[in-house]
Amino acid sequence: MISHEHPTHPAALLVTWLILFLTFLLILLFIVLLPLYTLILASITIIRQKLRSIEDNSTDIHDAKLSNKSNSYVDYAQNPWGNIATSLYRGSVFHIRHKPTIHSFSYPLFFSVVDLDEATELFGDNVHSGTNNTCAKPSVKSEPETKRAHVSEENNKGRLWPLSTLMMLRDEDHLKNGEGLSGGDSSNQSLLSLKERITNLLYERTHGKVDLRLHLHDEHDESRTHEPARQVLLVTHLMYYGYCFNPVSLYYILRSTNSSDEISSDNDLNQDSLVEIEAIVVEVSNTPWNEMSVYVLHPDSVDVTESQVTECPGDNKSFRSPAYRYKFRKNFHVSPFMTMDYNYDWTFRMTRDRIQVSAKMIRQQSDEQRMNNDEGALFFTAGFDIRRTPARKFYPLQLAMIICRYPIYCFIIQIWIHYEAMKLLIKGVQFIPHPEGSETMASRMIAAVMRPVFAVKEMFDDRLKRKSA
Repeated sequence: MISHEHPTHPAALLVTWLILFLTFLLILLFIVLLPLYTLILASITIIRQKLRSIEDNSTDIHDAKLSNKSNSYVDYAQNPWGNIATSLYRGSVFHIRHKPTIHSFSYPLFFSVVDLDEATELFGDNVHSGTNNTCAKPSVKSEPETKRAHVSEENNKGRLWPLSTLMMLRDEDHLKNGEGLSGGDSSNQSLLSLKERITNLLYERTHGKVDLRLHLHDEHDESRTHEPARQVLLVTHLMYYGYCFNPVSLYYILRSTNSSDEISSDNDLNQDSLVEIEAIVVEVSNTPWNEMSVYVLHPDSVDVTESQVTECPGDNKSFRSPAYRYKFRKNFHVSPFMTMDYNYDWTFRMTRDRIQVSAKMIRQQSDEQRMNNDEGALFFTAGFDIRRTPARKFYPLQLAMIICRYPIYCFIIQIWIHYEAMKLLIKGVQFIPHPEGSETMASRMIAAVMRPVFAVKEMFDDRLKRKSA
């Protein structure tokens, strides 16, 4: 019997080979080229930092001898990154939806926790675009001036350059609505740092009851020693490979509980010292509307309805930290599966090497519930628990390894969000449009795709009701 084989169409064969080639390129890019490029930049960063430390060697030794801090210099020589508070924190995040249907998930998580006093030192002037003077005219410099200019230019790049070209803290990714600008000097608003804007925002939301701006500007003034300066730690995702997205970022405004005003990194970490939280600024983003809003959590803040600090129990050796609890009203549309009539109940715990956050969403009380002192129904619980990864001698390689493992982490977060959203839709949870009618291309696409799905679901629901009747 003679079999007749149909010849493969050239166009179909071309498409098949094109798909295979593109797949190979993507695998090559994300599995080989991108990690290799990242590790090369991390190695250059380490070498550059080593060369800088050699150049400053004699000066550092001289200063250490004068100040009787030779041991500190030896520690710095052994680990040039051991004196920074900025670190990676790793752990997990969880979400639990209790009503109208039960849905839960947990994912691995890492955050960059940045001491805002170290932002420019680590990431250079690119952190704040207002500090770059791109319009300056070139001038003829003498040889000493040229050397000083070269040193200044190197310092302006930051200690993490060139790795910082792949992972960067940028002001433009935070406080996008201009929060904290009105409290500053009106003639200098475009040059305000994130730390200045946070202290201004705290001043505004507490109606002037909490003014840390003096501590910010006078923290190096030895004549003013009435209170220690505050440290602001930003818990966030950096810009990775050109893209940044943060469902939530947290600004911790801290007091030092040590005898020293400075909150150093490894020394305090080894002593398991506690921190005292002065205030917390919560910065929330929504998907797919790409909006941002902030809540200022402090007992005197207009955002807070109730606050409480519970001292850490003496028998809790695993996590010696007070619990800072804040209740506040939801005033920003975040999830397209939640209406606006909810209250938040957030609890924060923090030590030098661990940060824990839990958040509850409770349906706002009816008049009858208020009379009966009923807090309302718990609809949603979320939180994360992360632990510090101390900066070692080859700290840039630590950073490179984590972003090689999750090369497009902020984009992966978006995938996780939409994947879980699809599961909620399948479970029949109602999609809630933006209450103010805000639309983006992404939200319009989601609405267009889900409109026939909801129509089919309603049709089946009607049939089930008729059969049951």
